[in-house]
Amino acid sequence: YADLIEKQQGRRPVLFLTNGFDTRIIDNQYPERKVASVYSKRDLEKLFNLYGMRTSLDHVNVDANIAGRYYQKVAIQAVCDSFDAKNRRKALLVMATGSGKTRTVIALCKVLLEHGWAKNILFLADRNSLVTQAKRNLCEEKDNLQAHCVFSTYQTMMNCIDSAQDEEGKLFTCGHFDLLICDEAHRSIYNKYRDIFTYFDTLLIGLT
Repeated sequence: YADLIEKQQGRRPVLFLTNGFDTRIIDNQYPERKVASVYSKRDLEKLFNLYGMRTSLDHVNVDANIAGRYYQKVAIQAVCDSFDAKNRRKALLVMATGSGKTRTVIALCKVLLEHGWAKNILFLADRNSLVTQAKRNLCEEKDNLQAHCVFSTYQTMMNCIDSAQDEEGKLFTCGHFDLLICDEAHRSIYNKYRDIFTYFDTLLIGLT
């Protein structure tokens, strides 16, 4: 089926495989992987648009007004290399307290937005103060769930996944976000909120 569609349309489709219990995706970008569900129509449209806009992350320009320290730029390029050259979907930034990890990840978000690697970004933290700190640096309208950058505590997002709706139905579908940033990424957070990480099919950056 996929081969026939590719011949007709000139573009290979995204494939979903399911046995009724597990669902897997082949997106022609990464190895086959398990997903929570089949993407919505708008998630697929966004995915194809991003693939069409995506440019190389080989040599990126980091906004020095956001993250101007040399080690911040090195960290950003390392994550970019992991996502692009190494074709990985997960990265972990380990930075000392006070070294500006929030500003580093905000500058990284800007790079990924500019290069077409992300459109919708979710920033998760376990305390409201951390969410507020990130929101001050990169923010659209306050409390707008349809903004491209959504800032939330883990607890709030757990509730929003099922409850947030718009005119097309469920807002936070499994393919809604292109990048998930997990602040204070340690084992206890992962074990407690594992469902969020297994539900959203997205690039993942952990901060610690």
